[in-house]
Amino acid sequence: MGNLTIELQEEQAQAIAGLPYLSLQIDQDVTVALPLKFVRETLVLSSERFTQMPNVHNCLMGLVEHRSNIFWVLDLPQLLGFAPLDSTMTETHIAILHLGTAFLGLGVHRIGRVLRISDVEIVSPLELPKTRTPMEVVPFLRGWVSQVGGTSTNIYVLDAEAIANYKFMAFATAA
Repeated sequence: MGNLTIELQEEQAQAIAGLPYLSLQIDQDVTVALPLKFVRETLVLSSERFTQMPNVHNCLMGLVEHRSNIFWVLDLPQLLGFAPLDSTMTETHIAILHLGTAFLGLGVHRIGRVLRISDVEIVSPLELPKTRTPMEVVPFLRGWVSQVGGTSTNIYVLDAEAIANYKFMAFATAA
């Protein structure tokens, strides 16, 4: 009975405050959010740390070894249909996702802050705001929220599992 009480209290707290999401800037005026429960850590890596691989999807920036784990880093803006990250940058901001036993790095322009978003605030992806939303973002979208935490911009809420399950190798470029 005690466990049931604790679970109910946790659900009430989540309903009131919302769940934590990490905001990521993927374009000058475009912000996305991912559930914080999937984010292991964030870091800034030198471009020298990336091992480039031939014949892979354009948005795969390369493999990275970090804390005895090897994982892909992908150019999140490019995957979502926005301008790719500048390949001449000396450093890349990365959010490392941990899904099951796999890790995946998301390269972005800037790591933002943690936001609290409740499920009722998330608007269906079918009701996208009238902005320049590329169609490439739709398969990875849970929805969008408007004006979170005092901001005046819409924030796209992404589905971390949809990104991790995307079949990048099926779209490898020819050499």
